[in-house]
Amino acid sequence: MSAAPHYPVSYNLLGTLTAGTFSPDTPPPGANRPGCRSTEHPRPVILVHGTGANQSNSWQAIGPELANRGYCVYTVTVGSLFNIRNFGELDSVYTSAAQLAAFVEKVRHWTGAEKVDLVGHSQGGTVNLFYLKHNDGWRYVHRVVGLAAANNPPTFWVDIMKLVPGWKDVVGLIVPATKQLLTPAEYTKLSPRVYPSVRYSNIVSQYDELAIPHTVAFLPSGPNVRNIRIQDVCPNDRVGHLGMIADPNVTQVLLNELDPERAKPVRCGPGGFFL
Repeated sequence: MSAAPHYPVSYNLLGTLTAGTFSPDTPPPGANRPGCRSTEHPRPVILVHGTGANQSNSWQAIGPELANRGYCVYTVTVGSLFNIRNFGELDSVYTSAAQLAAFVEKVRHWTGAEKVDLVGHSQGGTVNLFYLKHNDGWRYVHRVVGLAAANNPPTFWVDIMKLVPGWKDVVGLIVPATKQLLTPAEYTKLSPRVYPSVRYSNIVSQYDELAIPHTVAFLPSGPNVRNIRIQDVCPNDRVGHLGMIADPNVTQVLLNELDPERAKPVRCGPGGFFL
């Protein structure tokens, strides 16, 4: 069965963040169809949200865009604390990765696919890397695409935390994932950082106000790694960190990375939200 071609797409980031926060278990239009099969795009695509977000408020643009193009797309909220699912990826990154691993197995069962593609925004990129390493996810993943992904510790915020001794530990008691993201030693456990059998693409913005410097999203250069700055494609796009999930230019680059053989020119229209 091919995906239906007319799911509603919303690039209204503020609207979707507001409405989607109150429906964390509702996937975006076109997502999470258990019987989905696609001959054009046989690998399911799983979208992994960022810190404090969920599957509903993160993917109202990219989810239906993929479904409308014949992809079988799946979303899930992971890493919630105290079963308050409105805000995901607050618990330990290891917990989020384990929950993602369980969801990948569910999607593989639903679709019969041997491997999946992962797309991660912000901490979602970190969760994807932890899943590949600590849950043997590299065996089941063909491609990983990061959108402003926290593939390395954000050195600016790490240095800020050092100015107030003990503050990182206090924050970590409330939001375990934050302490892990600000602890460079956690990232040293991601070895190897890149698996030869997996293809990696990282799309970033030089105007990112949270992942500082924006190059923290880059992975080591290699034949299976592509690091892409959206301003090198669309120089006038001033999209920020949150806006990466609701920027038509970023979406087209993402589509090209998921299916390089059918890549289309990026028209470089208006960019996404500047934050």
